[in-house]
Amino acid sequence: MQRRLLCFLLCFMLVCPAALAEKTIRMTFTGDVTLGSEESKKNQSTSFVTKATEEGNAYFFARVKDLFAQDDLTVVNLEGPLTDKSTQENTKKYYRFRGPTDYVNILLEGSVEACNLANNHTYDFGKQGYESTQATLDAAGIGYFGQQTTYIYEKDGVKIAFFGLNSTQFNGNRNWARDEIARLKADEGVNAVVFVFHGGQEYGKKHNKNQETYAHFAIDAGADLVIMHHPHVVQGIEIYNNRTICYSLGNFCFGGNKDVRALEALVAGVTMTFSDSGEYLGQQVDLYPANISGTNPSNNFQPLFVTGEAAQAVMTLVQKDTKFDLPEVDDTTGCAALPYLTATATDLGE
Repeated sequence: MQRRLLCFLLCFMLVCPAALAEKTIRMTFTGDVTLGSEESKKNQSTSFVTKATEEGNAYFFARVKDLFAQDDLTVVNLEGPLTDKSTQENTKKYYRFRGPTDYVNILLEGSVEACNLANNHTYDFGKQGYESTQATLDAAGIGYFGQQTTYIYEKDGVKIAFFGLNSTQFNGNRNWARDEIARLKADEGVNAVVFVFHGGQEYGKKHNKNQETYAHFAIDAGADLVIMHHPHVVQGIEIYNNRTICYSLGNFCFGGNKDVRALEALVAGVTMTFSDSGEYLGQQVDLYPANISGTNPSNNFQPLFVTGEAAQAVMTLVQKDTKFDLPEVDDTTGCAALPYLTATATDLGE
């Protein structure tokens, strides 16, 4: 009997670690990515379109691709349609951007796997522009989400659902979003939810009450991470109900301006941890300070990660809108690593 028990215990010790192994999914998020120019300015020597013609598609993400290639999923806010037609241009808007469908190769060259389309430039060229963007991303195998279109990423049996809304869509979709999060988790086996919001005051140094409303609503509805952009500048971090809110990552590869109005940018690297059975266990967020251009004040449309004084300039702006003390940037890793948050962690800065 003792020999049998010993054999059982040895077998259990060998099998149990594998059976209880944690699963991780690593994601990278950027702010606004505009792959194109205004129609009236696209042929100027300083435009994004001219730079693409001169340098090729691989140029734009060349200095950040190494990080993007190491993760499971890189997600950007694609702010502007990819369409070869200039019809249905919304001339009521002061700024409207467009890039040809070939620019999807910029995303592919940069190891970008998913895009948020819920923003105020998605329909710059009407329904045809939006549908062209969807078809182009589909053909390239790049996921997308926005309004009532969700994207589900799956790895090792773990599913993460992505939602996207902009500020004008929020009230009309909040009930749908709450119900859909519950349905996906209950009926389709979704293990975690990422909510991406496009809203806030442009060039506002701090997030506003509406942004808090969006973020808190999403987490109360079941989201496990909230990423925001639109202000074109970096804003603060909040930990709410044990989930991270990034209030604005700022611009990133932004073809909309030939001149740099705000150099500082932020990239969020997020590792979500799950049990072997798929239960969400927690998250760890790394903040990578970046600049949207390697030249200033002219925009070379090639974002890069920064260290030293340039990194500190980014983090100082983020800290001014953050209640808790942010960690220092480690120049070896290039990031400020926030504390790991378990599913029942205590909020920071409250």
